[in-house]
Amino acid sequence: MVAWLSEEWAAAAAGLAGLLPPVPGASGTVSLAVIGVAKREVHVPWRYLDGTPVGDLAGVPSDVDLALTLSGPDAVEVITGEVEPSVAFMRGRLKATGDGALLLGFLQSTTRESFLTWRQQVAALAEETSATHGSN
Repeated sequence: MVAWLSEEWAAAAAGLAGLLPPVPGASGTVSLAVIGVAKREVHVPWRYLDGTPVGDLAGVPSDVDLALTLSGPDAVEVITGEVEPSVAFMRGRLKATGDGALLLGFLQSTTRESFLTWRQQVAALAEETSATHGSN
């Protein structure tokens, strides 16, 4: 187990990107930044190659096609399933800059079963998610 929302957690979460649902026709790099976690920022980067998610990125890419940003508490709610990513986006809690088509494809993909699998695996990386938020 690693500390929730730590650099180690972010690297392990990025390594699970291959579990994300495909986004047909999408190609590009995505970085999810979680901000305000112990006064730092952690990044979970991945990319889509012809629609297939790949998590083999080392560190934070310097040039991303889609930058997503969540606060630490909002990230916990999204990762544990308390709030869906599309709802967080509509409420202005999930910020996005960059490729709008990639954003829409990603948000649509989060309704698929494989997103639930990814979310469960990422939440399981650190037991603190369930201990501090009452979720699995």
